[in-house]
This record gives sequence, C-alpha cells and structure tokens, in this order.
Amino acid sequence: MGFFFLSTNMDALTPTSYSLKDFLSSVKEVLADTFDGIYWVRAEISELRENANGNCYLSLIDKGVDGRLIEAKVSAVIWKSIYNLMKPYFYSMTGQMLAPGMKVLVAVTLSFHEQYGLQLNIREIDPSFTLGDMARKRQETIAQLKADGVWDMNRQVEYPVPARRIAVISSGTAAGYGDFCDQLMADGNRFGFAPTLFQAVMQGERTIPSIIAALEAIYGQIEEFDVVVIIRGGGATTDMAAFDDYDLASNVANFPLPIITGIGHDRDESVVDMVAAVRCKTPTAVAAYLVEAMMDLEAEWKDMGGALSQALRRVLTEETRTLDYLTHTLSGTFRMAIQQAMQNVDLLGNDIATAFKTLLRDESHRLELMEKSLSLVSPEAILKKGYSLTMCDGKVVTHVSALHKGEKLITYLSDGKVESVIDKTEKNEEGDVL
Repeated sequence: MGFFFLSTNMDALTPTSYSLKDFLSSVKEVLADTFDGIYWVRAEISELRENANGNCYLSLIDKGVDGRLIEAKVSAVIWKSIYNLMKPYFYSMTGQMLAPGMKVLVAVTLSFHEQYGLQLNIREIDPSFTLGDMARKRQETIAQLKADGVWDMNRQVEYPVPARRIAVISSGTAAGYGDFCDQLMADGNRFGFAPTLFQAVMQGERTIPSIIAALEAIYGQIEEFDVVVIIRGGGATTDMAAFDDYDLASNVANFPLPIITGIGHDRDESVVDMVAAVRCKTPTAVAAYLVEAMMDLEAEWKDMGGALSQALRRVLTEETRTLDYLTHTLSGTFRMAIQQAMQNVDLLGNDIATAFKTLLRDESHRLELMEKSLSLVSPEAILKKGYSLTMCDGKVVTHVSALHKGEKLITYLSDGKVESVIDKTEKNEEGDVL
C-alpha cells in the first residue's frame, strides 16, 4: 500500500477519513522509505532492562546543552543476538556495564510498529565515546575538587593512635562486609576493635545519596569514632562511576575523620579513592591495614617498654651502688658528727643556763624601774600635783572646741569630783573657744 496525505473536500459535507491502522501503516512506509539506513546517534541511557529471553530494552534521552531538561526520549532495543556480543565487548573496553546515566554513541536503525510505535534498534556501540565522556566527567570532578581547595584535606587529617572505634559504610548483606569483619576480628579480636555498621546502598541509582547520608549520620556522633571505612566487594563494575561523583567525593574529602576505602575495584582508582586518607584494594585489605597498624603500635610499645625496662634496671643498679657507698662512707661520719653534736649540746646548755640567769636578773631590775616610772605618771599622782581631769559623756576633754552649750561636765580633782553644765563658750585671742 502506498502512502497518502490526509485531505478534505471543502465542498463536501464530510471530510475524507482513514482508519488508524491504515494511517499508521502509511506512516510506517514513509519512515521506512525516508530512514532506510544506519545512523550514529548520541544519547544518554535513562532506563535499561534485560528480559528473560536475552533482549535488552532501553530508554534513550537527550538532555540538551544544559544537561538538565529532557528534550527528546525514545525506546530502543538490542536484540539477543547482538547483545550477547556487545555486552562483553563493551565491558572489556570500558570496565563498565551498560547502565542508566551512561552516555553512549550507538548505530541504530529506525523501526515503527502500528501497535508499539517508534523504536530504535541498536546494532553497534562505540566504547571510546563512553570512555571519553566518563574521562571528561572524572577530570572535571578532580579539577573542581582541587579548585575548591579540598583535594588533600582528608589525607591531612591526623590518623588517631590507636584506631579501634570504626564506622563502617557498607551493605550489611554484602560478602565484602562479612570478609572485612572476619579479618578484623581474627585472633579473638585481641586489639579490641569495635566496628559499627552504617547501612548504605552500594550499587544502583541510590548509591551516592545513600553513602552521603551514612557520612552525615556518622558526623552526628563523630566523637564516638576514630576512623571511617567505606567498603564494597568486587564483582560487576556497573556502579563504579558513582565513586567518581563530585558530591560524594567532596563529602569524603571534607570529612573530619580519616576515611579508608576498600571499594574492591582494581582496574582503576576512583576519585573517592584519590581523596580518601587511605586507599586499599578490597574490604579484606582494609581490615588487614587496620590490624597491621595496631600490630605496629604494639611492637612500638613493646620496644619502648623493653628500652624503658633496661634503662630502669641500669638506673636502679647505679643507685644501689651509690647508696651502698654512701652508707659505708657516711656511717662513720654520722657517728662522729653525732658525738660532736652531743658535746656541743652540753656546752650550749651550760651557756644557755648562764645567759638565762643573767637575762632574768636584768629583766627584774628593769621591771622595778618601770613600776616606779609609772607611779610617777599615774592619774592620782598628777591630780595631787594640782592638775584636774575633765570628762564629757565618758570621754576626756582635751579641746574646748569639742564642747557645746548644755552638755554636762565632770571635773576630777585630787580629793573628789565636780559636776557642771556648760552655759556658754567663748574664744580667746588666738581663736580658741573659752
């Protein structure tokens, strides 16, 4: 059937119409005649699903220049016969499996079905394009981290000694986590390691936000840990691109505890590996690193203990010899000194007794003189000489200026006292009050 164009007869009451099947069949023929070759198309994989019969079904999108808004979307398929060859070839060239978020350059043919619509049939893929895009993103991430000034920050965090309290970011059901724990706790855990699991998704679209969330949870109780371990077992490397992500790498670089990675990917070193304080190849290697660090510390302590013990023994031996010498040498000196001291004490006792008697005699004489002197200046003796003593309110009056009219005065004489009341006061020529 040839293709046709929809038309209407302006003079007719009813326009010409076609069944949907006929119309779409015509579209199919037009597309088949117009796009009858193989075309290389650049796109991003947004969805990917392998079904039981071996076919691979994808959704391809184009986000345009800004990389945000989806400007185009189409379904695609890689038939089993091609996919069985393409899958291992792409992995061998890139070290990655086809996965959502990956940019690809694929050779396609166009097909259209009346029931299923438009679809691209993928015939070939160019791994170098994907590698180039991955390398570009990786280099952009590295450059941005360096520009931010955080590239070396986690490697500069002081490694605690000893490091026993370990925050582990991993999938709790992963074989790598089990291997890590077995290696760490071997030999009866004689170093007292205390690992705490912070569950995270280590593959798929949730990998990045899940690991970042685990880091935030650790930061909330950071005083309880010495180091952080991020481990992921080996196997398929489909999700390794997540560990080149800028946000994840930036969180690792900025973390205030040293981070040890054991992502289990020997082919290439991820950006997260690069910014972490220590990079190990596997989870088991991380455990071995922690154990070895404790063994080195133990050996250092033993060496220090042995050296200290030897030094103490040398000091003790020397001090014992010195003490023996001093005991032997000084014992005679002490006896002579004691005898001399006893003689000096006897002489000193005699001198003190004589001096005390002399002092007692002199002090007795001095007291007699003081008694006589005091009797001459006693109030009774002064009053008998014609002097008087005037008091006001229990206080001795020494200045007339302190007196006021109406106050009572008591004047003491040698043979009694006189009471009086102040009527008035006057000043003498020098300005004193009379």
